[in-house]
Amino acid sequence: MKPDQPDPLLDRMDRIEHIQVTVRAELDQTILTFAELLNLDVDSLIQLSRPTGENIDIYIEDILLGWGEVLLLDGTMAVRLADLRNARLPDLQEEDQVEPEGVRSRGE
Repeated sequence: MKPDQPDPLLDRMDRIEHIQVTVRAELDQTILTFAELLNLDVDSLIQLSRPTGENIDIYIEDILLGWGEVLLLDGTMAVRLADLRNARLPDLQEEDQVEPEGVRSRGE
């Protein structure tokens, strides 16, 4: 792509930029037996394996986006993105796109 030509990927982004997606910040997870689950009560503690201060996982829908730091911002929790899983957008130029095997273009 030449510098003066618009990026085809960015041109297509305006079609999806208003779609809402669910963002989830996952502190950690653990496994409990049914007996442990039934014994939970108010003030019960559930021990997690992730060390204090370690970054938490951030998901977009069910896809891992990256990791972040939990913060308190104006009385509510927030997450500062510390690292992104794939920090680079794929270079999807039309001439680089490969069609799956067995799929033909309209002109064929």
